[in-house]
Amino acid sequence: MTMMLLQFGAGNIGRGFMGHLFWEAGHDVLFVEKDYNLVRLINERREYPLRLLDAYKKEVVEFVVRGVHAISAEDKEAVATSFARAGWVGTAVGIENYSAVASVLVEGIRKRKERGAPPVDVYLCENDLAAHTRMQQALEPYLDDHLKKWIGENVGFVRVSVARMVKGKEKEDQDPLLVVADAYREFPYDALARKGVPPGLESVKPVTHFEAEFRRKIYIYNLGHAVLAYLGYLRGYRYVHEGFGDGWVSAVFDGALKETTMALFRKYPGIFDVAEHARVLHDVRTRFGNSLLKDPIFRVARNPIRKLGPSDRLIGSALLCLEQGVFPEHIATACAATFLYDWSEDSEACRLQDYIRTKRIETVLQEVTTIEPQSSLGKKIVEEYHKLKTLREG
Repeated sequence: MTMMLLQFGAGNIGRGFMGHLFWEAGHDVLFVEKDYNLVRLINERREYPLRLLDAYKKEVVEFVVRGVHAISAEDKEAVATSFARAGWVGTAVGIENYSAVASVLVEGIRKRKERGAPPVDVYLCENDLAAHTRMQQALEPYLDDHLKKWIGENVGFVRVSVARMVKGKEKEDQDPLLVVADAYREFPYDALARKGVPPGLESVKPVTHFEAEFRRKIYIYNLGHAVLAYLGYLRGYRYVHEGFGDGWVSAVFDGALKETTMALFRKYPGIFDVAEHARVLHDVRTRFGNSLLKDPIFRVARNPIRKLGPSDRLIGSALLCLEQGVFPEHIATACAATFLYDWSEDSEACRLQDYIRTKRIETVLQEVTTIEPQSSLGKKIVEEYHKLKTLREG
């Protein structure tokens, strides 16, 4: 039976992951998008090109995702009506936009309740372990007790771990609808939160211990990506995969992932299978080393202040290690390299460098990461920072 995915956000993840997988499974895809030009282009063409770069087969696969439609996020009536008849709903808009989504979503929930429609799940493709809570909090001001009860029984807010690397078009003169991505297909989601029918995707992976799965994604995939980006930047590389040709970068990468692997296995005993985790580590190296993807370091390294947050990939993984009795020596090196990231076209990187110039690295370390400069981890990051800075300047 053909059903519809209503996808909030027609950007890289919306088109390059959700739209692709649901279309491939034979379902209709309708995007909700605030960018008027994107809505117009999708509706004019009813299709978009997708280029998948397979790291294992070393080949480029071209797709055309056909039969898609889009509606403006401003057209609240159309969005609400579409939500009421959707088989599944997805979001890939960033949690900072949840309040705007909620104001539209609540009308769709009311219509769905009035119709007596079956339960539905909202798949939250956001890089945030608390995405489900944040969406529920965004909806809270619009709900009375009756609607809240109905939502609790009929709407699942389902977290998804998205590990496909999607980078959009490669050049300015390319098709504005083109999405370029690696070929990773797994769709791990929080099985305990689902209330509707399963998505019916070939690559679907219902996970009962979603927190563990999500933290592995952040502290293996995202951490590894950051290590290659920030250390690669210091070495003068342009693309992420080039770091594997550098003995120092590769060694820090392997060391950092070994540290988080030990910490994850200690924190979640019995959850991860040793052989399966070895496959994950192999997959990370294979996909990040994909020269076909030509993933720019500037794309992966952007927003260094956010990525140095206490629960994000760098400091978050370091704190997990300390909590589990593993000293994050290699992760500290990656953190130090992040503090040296100074690409002039990244406003957050420029702001970080301004902080360091006016406040010193020790003060910035504490303010940005909450790490005490006099702690063992703080001392190691500061020490590595000065060492890398000297090597870079010398």
